[in-house]
Amino acid sequence: MTHNPPEFSEKKWIPDGFHFFGPNESSERRELLNSLSSKLKEFKYSEVFLPSFDYSSSFLLTMSAEDSSALYRFRDSDGNEISPSADLTVQAVKGMAGFAHRKENQRIFYQGKIFRDYGRKSGSRKEILQVGAEHIGGSGAPAILGILKEISGLFSGIKLRSPLTVVLGNVGVFHSVLESLELSRSEKRQLSFLLYRKNLPEIRRFLESRNASRIFPVLESLCLGFVSHKEDLGKKFASLGLSNSFQKIISETGEIIGSLGKTPGVEFCSDYTLIPDLEYYTGFVFQGYVSGSSEPVLTGGAYDHLYELFSGTQKDACGFAINVDALEAVLERT
Repeated sequence: MTHNPPEFSEKKWIPDGFHFFGPNESSERRELLNSLSSKLKEFKYSEVFLPSFDYSSSFLLTMSAEDSSALYRFRDSDGNEISPSADLTVQAVKGMAGFAHRKENQRIFYQGKIFRDYGRKSGSRKEILQVGAEHIGGSGAPAILGILKEISGLFSGIKLRSPLTVVLGNVGVFHSVLESLELSRSEKRQLSFLLYRKNLPEIRRFLESRNASRIFPVLESLCLGFVSHKEDLGKKFASLGLSNSFQKIISETGEIIGSLGKTPGVEFCSDYTLIPDLEYYTGFVFQGYVSGSSEPVLTGGAYDHLYELFSGTQKDACGFAINVDALEAVLERT
């Protein structure tokens, strides 16, 4: 009988998408986490700790039917369906919506892991460490400008392989363009998917099939590149009768970009095709990338109705999350 020795590799002993960190890697991670935590405390955020599991229904409130398949689900001894953390923003805002926390500092930060199984189509990663921060009580241009400046401060001292590029968009542009179209929720999601991927041929076919070709020039312009001047889109499509919100968003986004100034190692630009999969975003959104990696190291934006889901009280809010795993992959190691 032939005995084949075991393959000594991480993948052999640990499920795909999960990782063991040895002493050196753990030391480097701890140093990075301590640096981020110290900076966030300087910015007057208070630390909170989140549960490892939550009711599955809490996550399903903010997920599309397609994304819900990525959620791990279990039943406890009482028959309640629970899931490991799938969205830390949801858990943080839900926790702060509890009565006992409403008079405490509404600027919070945390670190924790999210767990999702996207299947083979979107890669095999199931466990991602995040450091997140939430500003409950503001989401407009001043609040977004504030957290983008804080992000500049967080990343200015981190040695990346290349500058961090933060892309700023606003889901309100997409929704204002579609105001004249009677599209179902699934159709809007399909079109946002095509816009995010800048798939112009499919966008054209989608609109033609619904007698909506008149808005194709607008979506085409959104896809053709970053907008560097706040007047560009507003002037170009003034004759199409787009809503005032469209013009206001373009103007506000330009003002934010212009107010950020220069930060070593961080660059800013705008892109109105940036439409995240998470459906609770209501206004400004952003993602941060480092050259050579397709995975964002930073995500965030405004979500004005998430607090209301768990409290019945509407509060504007915005925040961001740093993908620590993706950040470690683009760090310069000395």
